Amino acid sequence: MFSFITHRPLWVNILTGLLLALIVFLIFVLSLNWLTHHNESKTVPSVLGKTYQEAEKILDDAGFEIEVQDSLYVDTARPSSVLKQMPEDGEIVKINRTVYVVINRARPPLVEMPSLKGFSFRSAVMELLNRGLRIGDTIYRSSWEKDAVLEIRYNGNPINAGTKIPM
Repeated sequence: MFSFITHRPLWVNILTGLLLALIVFLIFVLSLNWLTHHNESKTVPSVLGKTYQEAEKILDDAGFEIEVQDSLYVDTARPSSVLKQMPEDGEIVKINRTVYVVINRARPPLVEMPSLKGFSFRSAVMELLNRGLRIGDTIYRSSWEKDAVLEIRYNGNPINAGTKIPM
């Protein structure tokens, strides 16, 4: 069955194997430029601050794919706007690459209101800031506790601990 291999001397078979391996290696190395699109690159356009639909159109026209990597909530940015892109604008990358974006959430996430009654004002402020909430108007009432939180209000109405409110 393997007489075409066994009837030749061993050194001929080794030399033939090495020659075949060299040919396969050369074909691979010479085709790398074609496989990896060597010297075919484009500059990534800026899509920061644009809506997702605008960013998708800009990147598609430039020959890039777009993929949402994450979404965050920033109250000062427009809903569904691009907050970050990777690779950044102006970078030169190979063609047909994917640009990953972080977008601003359209609706703020709901956060559970912590129990702050009895906390000092300073501790309550830190707790609220850690949860992504902001302090609105404060009203001071006299109490035997110095700078203690007596009541929590949201949109002018009293709110209980554990109630979910928008960040």
